Amino acid sequence: MEKLRNFQIAKSDDLDEARSAVSTTYLENRLTKLDGRSLCFSLNASESYDVTVGYLTYASEVSLQMPPSGDFYHVNLTTGGSTDAWRDDRQTWQTSTGESGVVLLPEHQSRVTWSPDAEQVIFRFSRRRLEGFLTSLTGLEITRPIEFDLGLDLSGQVGASLFSTAMLIVEEYDRLASSNRFTQLVRPMEELVMTQLLYAARHNFTTELTSGGSDELRGCSTDAIDRRVRAATDHIEAHLNEQISLESLARSAGMSIRSLHALFRSELATTPRKFIRDRRLDRVRQELREGSALDSVSSISSQWGFTHHGRFAAAYRDRFGELPSSTVKKTI
Repeated sequence: MEKLRNFQIAKSDDLDEARSAVSTTYLENRLTKLDGRSLCFSLNASESYDVTVGYLTYASEVSLQMPPSGDFYHVNLTTGGSTDAWRDDRQTWQTSTGESGVVLLPEHQSRVTWSPDAEQVIFRFSRRRLEGFLTSLTGLEITRPIEFDLGLDLSGQVGASLFSTAMLIVEEYDRLASSNRFTQLVRPMEELVMTQLLYAARHNFTTELTSGGSDELRGCSTDAIDRRVRAATDHIEAHLNEQISLESLARSAGMSIRSLHALFRSELATTPRKFIRDRRLDRVRQELREGSALDSVSSISSQWGFTHHGRFAAAYRDRFGELPSSTVKKTI
């Protein structure tokens, strides 16, 4: 099923136009058609240097030969049909719908053959963005590329979560396409995809990433830990009506994202994202109970970053045991 309809780049039955569109949006390629079907190429994508998210299909059996991706990592998640992938380090992988994907790397050539019914959602992350995010997660200085395995297994717990998050994000991109806060609203979603990718895929930093997050806290005095908690929560309160990235929050506490999670888990019995969400829910409830504005529930919740009103209502009910409308009725 076509995704990212609000971000159409190209539709064509011409092989050269398809090759050119993919080259401009993603990566130079040599495109070859392998069957007698008419090409029905479609590319939709939200483009930026650091993160591009797109949907691609050819509706014909084709092969793409691609050079090293240079300054970018490409994460191809198969949402329909199947593909066969090869990389010049002799790795091969077959993808299937919702079960697997591939990662194309800055320093390796690759080739991918698409079945006629193949469709993919493709994330392109700049090296600066993904390697910088890995630094924030681990506290390591990343001086060489992340060497992902070609194959990405999406059938396990973390992989399935990555796929579900990716599908949610493309829906949210379409829904938020006309928002003047689009960039700020989608950034936390992109962070979530990067986090899940780094944990779901195998790569040369897997051991460092999964070795535990409490090293920075070990040996800290109670006062030092309290100061870090205060620094993080003060940062949240000061920026509660803005988009708060995990990177900026970790910097405010002087630690890596991994250790930030360990800090919140040990000292506050929650995660940073849930703490932020709960504090925003508290502020919405405060405004609803004060009856200080004539705005609707949806406009108040939107001001505090809740753009999907169905999910907001469910989260509000989970936290307070009643729907937002019930809170409003009690103030009348």
